[in-house]
Amino acid sequence: MWFRGRRRSIYEANLIASFLPYREYKDVAVEDLRYALGEVYIIATRMNVIFARASYEDPLELRRRLERRLPEDTPVLRVIPVMRIVPAEVEDVKKAVHSLLATQKPGSFAIRLEARLLREGREIPRMEAVKIIAEGVNRSVDLGRPDILVLIKPFRLREGRLAAIYVGPPDGVFSSLKRGGERVGGER
Repeated sequence: MWFRGRRRSIYEANLIASFLPYREYKDVAVEDLRYALGEVYIIATRMNVIFARASYEDPLELRRRLERRLPEDTPVLRVIPVMRIVPAEVEDVKKAVHSLLATQKPGSFAIRLEARLLREGREIPRMEAVKIIAEGVNRSVDLGRPDILVLIKPFRLREGRLAAIYVGPPDGVFSSLKRGGERVGGER
C-alpha cells in the first residue's frame, strides 16, 4: 500500500475534488471518492476542497470510474486530475505548462485560469497571466472546443500560494452536474 508511511506533501496530490460547501459533506465526499476510486489518500482539505492521491492511469480513466461509481446524490461536484503543483508565480506556472504541453499530441488548446497568479509576489490580472503563459506556445487557440485544456487552479494552503495544473483532454475533468455530457438533475 503506497498510502501508508510518512506524511504526504501537497505536491504529491494528483486530484482535487470540490464538494458541496457544508462541513458535514466532507466525510461523505471522501467516502464517495473512496468507493469510486478504491484507495484514496487525503493529503489536505480546505473549505470545500479535497487534495488527494489516488491510483489511475489517465484522466479519462479517472472520469469514467467516477461516472460509473459515484452515487447520483454525491456531494462531490467536480474532480480535477492534477499533473503538477507549482508555486503560484506566473513564471513557474508557464514553465510547467510548456513542459506538459510538449507531451501532448498536436492540436488546439485553451487556458482556463480559475484565480489570480502572482508575479514577484504580487497578484496580476488573470488575462495578463494567461497571455504570459501562452507566450511561445506553437499551437492554435480554440476557446470553444479545444483539443487540449490547460486548467490552472491557484489556491492557498499552509505551504503558501500554489497552483495545480491539468493539461489534457477537456473531458478529463469530471463534473457531477454534467455526467455523460448531459446535466443531471437541477441546481444544487
